[in-house]
Amino acid sequence: MHFFLILFITGLSTLVKGDGGCKVLGFLDCEKNKTFTGHLIRSLRILAPGLEDCQNKCYLEDKRMSYNLSPVEGMARTCELNDADHVSDPDHLVSKKDFEYCPIKNPCSSSPCPSYQWCAPDFYRDTFKCSYGRLTQWGPWSTCRCPIVRYHGCITPMNTSAPLLCEGSKMEEEKKCKSVTDISGCSGPLGMQDGTIQDNQISASSRLHSKCDPSNARLYKTQGSALDGGWCASQSKIGEYLQIDLGTMKWVTKIATQGRNIPSFTHWVKEYTLSFTNNTITWQDYRGDENCAKRFIGNTDINTVVTHELPVPVKTRYVRFLPQAWMKRIAMRVELYGCTSV
Repeated sequence: MHFFLILFITGLSTLVKGDGGCKVLGFLDCEKNKTFTGHLIRSLRILAPGLEDCQNKCYLEDKRMSYNLSPVEGMARTCELNDADHVSDPDHLVSKKDFEYCPIKNPCSSSPCPSYQWCAPDFYRDTFKCSYGRLTQWGPWSTCRCPIVRYHGCITPMNTSAPLLCEGSKMEEEKKCKSVTDISGCSGPLGMQDGTIQDNQISASSRLHSKCDPSNARLYKTQGSALDGGWCASQSKIGEYLQIDLGTMKWVTKIATQGRNIPSFTHWVKEYTLSFTNNTITWQDYRGDENCAKRFIGNTDINTVVTHELPVPVKTRYVRFLPQAWMKRIAMRVELYGCTSV
């Protein structure tokens, strides 16, 4: 695309030649102690006072309709480019001390479209287009797969769903995926099986009886003279958990589970989630590379060991196994793998 631009500082107007014609931006006076929210495209640090610099950034961004200037901090301030303005979304213009909201002359300011249609400005032709639907803001990026994606919906002036009335893509892809910590060599057992983790470091939400104590939840724990072949909860319901204190902060890179080692019983956990914390107060679900609590597939018999490498390793002190589905009764034996540092 060939283009030329002319910036008239005094007249605060910019002319850009593009494929669709001449884009004319009429920069209007900024409103002090105001800012426009919820429609940020880009945020850039610029040298103060920065008005002309922010305007230059503005015309280089195709989807911008207004911009904000933050308070000056030292020799710099922030220029925020928005894809909407007080004409399209008046409720998003709010008071904010020492900020400046700076609109651009909008062909839609005279409300030229019927009430049941949106007005979309065309800055290349200094005109507008009426449409029955408008795309909403992009939602958050997904983290469930690669490539990650994000979506936005389509609304009408009456705020009803109208997915066929909007122009443009409803989905955007990003090829880059979340990087993970290099865990090479960080896969040793952390002490459930060999007893490095002491009995008093293993607890649970409940136990059925003393033979089902959490301290029996060690991988390869075998049945002794009593019914002690694993931890089992007093009730089989969502909310029960097995908790392990690693003693200090450690990287956890892999987990393993078994069922209850009593041949006459068929007790095991079929699905579970993990949570972790460093203080036993604020627990976080393990999500890995997903955007919700990751569900791990558990066991199908009492003795087969089922292992899972964690897609995203966790550095933590406390870990909880939270059963989500089970065979007859919540019962399990576990091991955690990792290292002290990577």
